[in-house]
Amino acid sequence: MKITPVDIRQVIFRISFKGYDPREVHSFLISAAEELETVLKENTSLRVRVEEQDRVITELKKKESAVTDTLVAAQRAMEELRSASQKEGELVVREAESRAEEITRSAVRQVTQLQGELVNLRRQKELFIEKTRSLVQSFEKVLEWGGEKDA
Repeated sequence: MKITPVDIRQVIFRISFKGYDPREVHSFLISAAEELETVLKENTSLRVRVEEQDRVITELKKKESAVTDTLVAAQRAMEELRSASQKEGELVVREAESRAEEITRSAVRQVTQLQGELVNLRRQKELFIEKTRSLVQSFEKVLEWGGEKDA
């Protein structure tokens, strides 16, 4: 059974011989009722504050959850960006290596072609020198033959 301040104020005790002094009992009951009333008002005030704090805590938990979700999403996006950047970097490196190999092959072909042309030019030079020697020898013979005829 709940006792209220009004219940305390309205209680009446039977008076008996050599019982408690009615004024003291009444005074105590009034003090107890006032104290109980004060405690109940404080309790009500504290309940209101607790409810408000609960609302604030609930809102803060919602905000914390939103911040956590945002942080997780940002971390996920950062990982995806890092992964994409790494893949793109690897692709750039592969393309550069492929282009370097192509340039190297082209350079080797050109060197091989130039070496072939150089060998061909050396043969032509030797052939030209040989033909020139032959022609000079032929002219010498003609000159010798022409000199024998004049003599």
